[in-house]
Parts: sequence; C-alpha cells; structure tokens
Amino acid sequence: MDTPFSFDIAFLGLKDPSSVGRSRMVLAMERLTGRSTADCQEYLSKVGLTIFEGLPANQARLITTALDEAGVVIEIRPKEEVARSVSEVPGGGMAGCPSCGFVQNAELDECSRCGVIFSKMEKDEVRKMQKDQALEEAQHRAEQIRQEWDDRAKQLLESRPLPEAATDAFSKALTREEIPFLLLESVEGPLLMTSRQILGLVEGSFAHIPYEIIKDVDFGGGLVVKKGHTRLILHFHSPIPFKDKNVSSLTWQLTADSATNKEVIMDWAFARSFMCGACGARDLDFRNEKGKTHGRCMHCATDHTIDLQQHRITPVTSS
Repeated sequence: MDTPFSFDIAFLGLKDPSSVGRSRMVLAMERLTGRSTADCQEYLSKVGLTIFEGLPANQARLITTALDEAGVVIEIRPKEEVARSVSEVPGGGMAGCPSCGFVQNAELDECSRCGVIFSKMEKDEVRKMQKDQALEEAQHRAEQIRQEWDDRAKQLLESRPLPEAATDAFSKALTREEIPFLLLESVEGPLLMTSRQILGLVEGSFAHIPYEIIKDVDFGGGLVVKKGHTRLILHFHSPIPFKDKNVSSLTWQLTADSATNKEVIMDWAFARSFMCGACGARDLDFRNEKGKTHGRCMHCATDHTIDLQQHRITPVTSS
C-alpha cells in the first residue's frame, strides 16, 4: 500500500459546546484561514464534513494542534493523493502575526494589520526570551541557595538550640524570611547570625551585614581591649551605612565562649557572594553612592541596588 500524500480534516464537534467553546473555534478558524468571522461561523454547521482538504503533512500537524488547543474535535483522513500547493490550501500558506494574531500569507515580511516587521520582531523576541530565561534561571538558583542556607541554619539549631529570648533585642530588625541560629557576645554588643546576615547591635544601633557583602574576615590577633577576648573584624566589599557613617569594616571583641564558634563564623562569612539577577553570575563590582550600596555584574554589566536591611539585590533595568 502506498504512503498517503495528503490529509483531510473533518469537523466532528466541540469539547465545549457552549458559546465560549464556539467562539474559540471561530477564532481558531480565523487565524488558520484568514477568513472573516461570519465565514468561520459557518464551519460550526459542518459537523461531519471536511473543513480542510489536501493538506501536506506538515500543515496538517500544525492545524491539528491549533484545533485541538481550541477544543475542536476532529478526524484526520489520509488520502493517496498529492497534496495541493500551499497557495490553494486554506491555512496552508498562512501564518499568524506574533504581535496581533492576524493570519496572512506566511511569505509577507510585514503584518498587513498592525504593521510589525516580522524579521525585526523575531530578533527582539529572541533577545527578550533569552533575557527572561536567564532571569528565571538566576532567580531559581538564588531560591535554591536560600533554601540551602535555611536548611544549614536549621541543622545548626538542632545541635545547639538558641537560648530563650536570645533574639528579643533583634526582633525589630529581623525579617520573616531569615532563621536566627547563633548568638555571639562581645564587648561592643551582641551579634546574631541568621541564615541571611550577621546582625550586630552596638549602642542601640543595628548593623545589617548580609554575608554577601563581607569581603574578608580577620579573626584573632591584634590589640585586644579586654583580656580573654578575641578580636573579630569584618571587611566589606563596599562601605556600608552604620550610625550615620559609611564604614569599610567593623570590629568586635568576642567573649571566650563566643570565640569557640570561629569555624562557623568563617564558614558562613566566606561562603557567600551576591548573584546577578540578570545572568546569575557571582562576580559583582560593589560601590557606595549617597549612602546606598550598589553592584555591577562584571559579566553582563547589569547594575543592581542592594538593600542591606532586607538583604536583597535587585537588577536595575532600563524602561
């Protein structure tokens, strides 16, 4: 038996026979044939009859998919006849405008309804899709990392629970998203490590230090204010606002008990770097402008604003 050369498509009914279902079929037929609404409404009365004839295989697949998505019940009938040329087949040489949906000759370069130039729009759409995909992937990776940090914080809490009321002094500065897991005591005031930041309380002022903003850590050595204490200095990628000043580093004199947590402090402070919200890279160049922290991705040149209190980084996109 010879392989069929063409295909007919017969209309058998609608998955949804309501007015909404009928409208969906009419709209689909408008897009596929380029005919008027009135002409396409006539197809509704052709139950059991062929609505497309002599389609090439590739066009038959496209039209079948479009009708199925519109809720149209059809039957495909193979024919041992040579397919008609695309110019003779309704929908065979047609394409819907990606901007307004108007169906017209697929060989045209400009939409006869809205005037969009297909080649230019295709390039713009590809760029937009690539940008959107990169942003989606970067956000997904950021969420995965945040979840990993949360899980690690929970594991530390299981092995060393926080004392009661340990976070009371920090309640106004904590966000709902972060998980406090370690309290450190120092001469300057308490520090609370969470799954998002190191939060210091010095003379009634909070120092918000997301792990990503920490560039280097000095632990021990140097001049110690009080015997039995250990010096901790956090250096930042860019000066951060603290007590009406921009500071490049902050110093604490940890108690002996708190100093035993050196490995945890070093691990969390060195394991972080902000992720570009546009491309997902982790190589940002930080700067301080008018008391606010910013970062520019060294891979895609996207600028970001950085909210230290909410420990969030937001790409700045042009309008």
